Amino acid sequence: MKIRLCFKIDEKAGFAEDENGNPGEAYVCTLLKNAKTYNIPSDEYKAAHEGMKKVIAEQMGCDIGFITPITLNEYLDETEDED
Repeated sequence: MKIRLCFKIDEKAGFAEDENGNPGEAYVCTLLKNAKTYNIPSDEYKAAHEGMKKVIAEQMGCDIGFITPITLNEYLDETEDED
């Protein structure tokens, strides 16, 4: 079983831009593999998000403050094609 952890990266990080070249928000979705259940206690879920924020900030070379946990639905709303 895989659990998705999704994040929004603030436009100030400089990783995305809109069609006019203006800074925009970026989105990242990661997977926690080998989960035994989708029902994770909220404190463990928050801890997983915080740990992954550190990993993303390090890998992307940005301030951890630019990274905000979001729900999978928010991620999909922002990243799905509208066609």
